[in-house]
Amino acid sequence: MARPTLTAAIAYAVVLGAVFLLTVILPAAGAFKAPLLPIDSGAIREATVVAVLDEGVQETPAGNVYRARLLVRVGEGEVELDHVYVEGGADAITLAEGDGVLVSEMQTQDGPVYTLKDRSRRTALWVLSLAFALTVVAVGGRHGALSLLGLGVTFLVLVRFIVPATLDGWSPLPTTIVGALAILGAAMVLSHGPNPKTWIAIAGTAASLLLTGVLAAFAVGFARLSGVGEESAAMLQVLTQGGIDARGLLLAGIIIGALGVLDDVTTTQASTVIELRRANPSLGTPALFARAMNVGRDHIAATTNTLVLAYAGAALPLLLIYAGQPHPLGILVSFDQLATEIVRTLAGSIGIVAAVPVTTALAAILVGSGLVRVEGDEAGAEG
Repeated sequence: MARPTLTAAIAYAVVLGAVFLLTVILPAAGAFKAPLLPIDSGAIREATVVAVLDEGVQETPAGNVYRARLLVRVGEGEVELDHVYVEGGADAITLAEGDGVLVSEMQTQDGPVYTLKDRSRRTALWVLSLAFALTVVAVGGRHGALSLLGLGVTFLVLVRFIVPATLDGWSPLPTTIVGALAILGAAMVLSHGPNPKTWIAIAGTAASLLLTGVLAAFAVGFARLSGVGEESAAMLQVLTQGGIDARGLLLAGIIIGALGVLDDVTTTQASTVIELRRANPSLGTPALFARAMNVGRDHIAATTNTLVLAYAGAALPLLLIYAGQPHPLGILVSFDQLATEIVRTLAGSIGIVAAVPVTTALAAILVGSGLVRVEGDEAGAEG
């Protein structure tokens, strides 16, 4: 019993050590810093609407313009501010007494000047997050709790390594690959434990992730995408004065988007092979591969559709804009913004489809040849 325990301890130490290196040691050593972008919006503070003092509307050719005079409590004091917005605009916020808001505080010679920025949604987000965590634990039990720990590691690596390192000028693609491998190892070991299924799934995911990166790089170059088709990507280039590789950032986004689905696909296929072997120890590598691929083909159909719908949902406003254009589809797909979404979806989907045979073959070879033993093998060894 001591040997498996020692092996598990080493596995946990390695994956958590990698996460600690990326998220604590490197930032503390000054390996990278997240520079502040030149957006002078002042200090953002939370406030509460005390009263709506006055409201009005003015009709213009561009639409109705609304104006509200608000009394808000900021800290220990109360201030009045104007909120002017156009109907249907991004800042069209209708407020009432007691609503939480975010205000920008700009210091001037005459004292601080406050501007309404947005609603305060901190409480709502905490409530939803708590509901999500309770649901995962209630349904998943111990495995659900461990999956939440893996989710925390994912968030930590994103905000403490990938994002600040990229902002500091590190190449987005290799930075994301390193971060993705750390997320992959830590999340899967924490969620499923250090066992043969986990190692096979990690190997299959890593191989598929590499393939996805290569395919995405080819597709982006073949389609001659600029990487600044999205409004946020273009704005980032302006704010950083071109200091971030736009194409590399696009490729990094494709890899991160595919990683979560790859995790699911590879774990399922590795588990399927192991369970088939456990149910029938006489099955060899060819039979294990063939039978597990029957499950994998169904999984391909489901996960590919999931990825396409996920991207379509995120790009729905963009699709509506292009749908309202008087040009044929063959013309519209050539625009950088729409072509970027199509390439992102296709490259990620190809990687996910490839993950099924890659992981299934790896698992079938290791289990079928006896290199990985599971309960029910003729030798009677435990997995």
